[in-house]
Amino acid sequence: MKNLLFAILGAIVTCLVISFFTNDLEINYLAPLIIGIVIGYGIGKRENSSTT
Repeated sequence: MKNLLFAILGAIVTCLVISFFTNDLEINYLAPLIIGIVIGYGIGKRENSSTT
């Protein structure tokens, strides 16, 4: 769960850093990225628990 939080936090921080240098806050890709991270984490956790 900690890795999931760090992945989401890293995506948000990266978006903010890029927007700082470009002076354009573009977050259109951030929501699908976070949803993809959460779905991928859920699938990976489910597959890992089913193999053990």
